[in-house]
Amino acid sequence: MYKVFAGSFKSRENAQERIGFLRSKGIQSFIVATVISGETWFRVQVGAFSIRENAEQRVTDIKGSTGINAFILAENVNSPTPTPSPGPIDLNPTSILGPTQLSAEKMNTYVRSINPNAPLLGDFYKKLGEYYGIRGDVAFAQAMHETGYFRFTGDVRNGQHNFAGIGATGGGSRGASFPTREEGVLAHLQHLYAYATNSPLPNRYPLVDPRFRLVNRGSATTWTALNGKWAVPGTSYGQSILNLYKRMSEF
Repeated sequence: MYKVFAGSFKSRENAQERIGFLRSKGIQSFIVATVISGETWFRVQVGAFSIRENAEQRVTDIKGSTGINAFILAENVNSPTPTPSPGPIDLNPTSILGPTQLSAEKMNTYVRSINPNAPLLGDFYKKLGEYYGIRGDVAFAQAMHETGYFRFTGDVRNGQHNFAGIGATGGGSRGASFPTREEGVLAHLQHLYAYATNSPLPNRYPLVDPRFRLVNRGSATTWTALNGKWAVPGTSYGQSILNLYKRMSEF
């Protein structure tokens, strides 16, 4: 993975100021704390890519729109060398954008403890979440919420591979259908990306979300901001997702 950072600070407050500046330019980011030579630094991450060229393009875009000299750090996910602990799990995430903290195994184990017949989608949410810079683990919680732990007791049916209720607008509407489970997860993450950021959709995967262009781009950067947008009226929609995520994290 090639991670792009738009600043590294000893002060969290300075990192938060950088996030505010980036947000004013329509760029979403989040803080990653790391320890270097015994000192804690707060890095402002603006993307993570499996292809270096995409990361380099992100650096160029950041420079052009903000004047900030962003930098890339490569992380060898296949290295046999033990990697540092990512730190404690954030039980109260707010931003849709951010690192996926829970493992695919954790997600799969949790949902199977409730629905033994649930599809094993953790790998897709982990991989695609990291590609788009979206909290894939919280998106997995959203999918469980939308589908009744993948029992599909609402309008959407199991064979549609529609894990986010995309296009299911009520009144018996079945919504969108996708040929594979991976494509269904891909559509879910792309739909979240549309809400969470104004940035162009990375082009490694084709656009499969049929409602991507109907979204008011960047109109919901947090999970609770999806209230009344993803679900209507949905006054506690985001809170329900976060509560489910917390239960899964503590499982």
